[in-house]
Amino acid sequence: MTSCTRLPPPPDERHPDAPCTRGARHAIFTAAAARYGTGALGRNLRFWLGAPRTAPFDPGDTPLALGALLLRAQRSDFPEIIGGIVPLEAVLARRYDLTTAEAAEMREACERVEAAAPPGPWFAELLHEVIDPAQRQAMALSLLEAVEAQTPQPDLLRPHVDLMAQTVLGVCPEDLASARQAG
Repeated sequence: MTSCTRLPPPPDERHPDAPCTRGARHAIFTAAAARYGTGALGRNLRFWLGAPRTAPFDPGDTPLALGALLLRAQRSDFPEIIGGIVPLEAVLARRYDLTTAEAAEMREACERVEAAAPPGPWFAELLHEVIDPAQRQAMALSLLEAVEAQTPQPDLLRPHVDLMAQTVLGVCPEDLASARQAG
């Protein structure tokens, strides 16, 4: 199991100095999809995955990388949560303030990235090294919120969501709980 480290709380997105607001994330995704088409989304990330130690990770690829990571979890260890209870599109839409159609397009791009990703746990470990812990924590929080919105008894699934957040996203249950209280 992944060892936990204490993560800083995610930035308050309502704060004027926040690095990227939900509206800004939405605008970035929409502009990229309009300019390059959804087929081009993730192309640089797929190339980077071919030789990750030779080039730096582009932080702009974080949304697709995290989406691909959740998609991998859906296909392997956690199909009962992602896909079974809450669709990946719902988590992406909640995290990045996307419409249903935009979330579906983003999922398609995540599928292309996931297909190019290395097999096994190495993919998650690699992304834990290069993606900001606050971004991983925010995705875990969006996952938890999406599960709570979709199920009548979310407390029954909380241990599964905590395990998924820890093993897939590298976010400790304690950090997820503190982010939830702060958020």
